[in-house]
Amino acid sequence: MIFRSYIDFWKRTFDFSGRSTRSDFWVPFLTHIFIFLFVFYFSAVIQVPLARYVGLLTMVPSFTVTARRLHDTNRTMLFAVLFPISAVAAPYGLIAGFIGIFAWHGTDGDTTVGIVLVISILFLIFGTIISIYSLILFVLPGNKEPNKYGSGGSCVTSSTDI
Repeated sequence: MIFRSYIDFWKRTFDFSGRSTRSDFWVPFLTHIFIFLFVFYFSAVIQVPLARYVGLLTMVPSFTVTARRLHDTNRTMLFAVLFPISAVAAPYGLIAGFIGIFAWHGTDGDTTVGIVLVISILFLIFGTIISIYSLILFVLPGNKEPNKYGSGGSCVTSSTDI
C-alpha cells in the first residue's frame, strides 16, 4: 500500500480530479521530507543546490495530491492554493514582525513602521490559522460516501476497493 501510494503520486501528477486517501497524501509527503533532508545534506557537501531541483520536480504532483486530498474531505482546492501561501506568510510575518519591533524602537513611533508591524502580525496570524486548518484537513479521514468529486479516495463502494 505504501509503494502504491507513492507510485500513484507520480502517475497522477497532472490529475486534479478525483480523490486521494490519507496514505496517498502522507506517504509521498513524508518520503519527500526524508529525500529533502538527504539531498540538502548532500548538496552542502558537494556545493551544488540540488534541493532546489528536487523541490521543482515535486511541486506540481504535491499540489495535485493536495487538491485531491481536499476533494476527499469534500472541500474545494482553494486550500491547496492557500496552504503554500500560508506556509510563506507565517514565517514572513514572524520575521517582519521582529524587524518591525526593532525598527519601531529606533524611530520614536514612526507610523509607517507601525503599519508594517501590524501587517506582519496579520500575516503571521493568517498563515498560522490556514496552516493549522489545512493540517487538520489532511489528517482527518475523508468522506466514506461518494461526494461531488467522485467515489474514490476514502469512499469504499465494493469489497474490491478494500
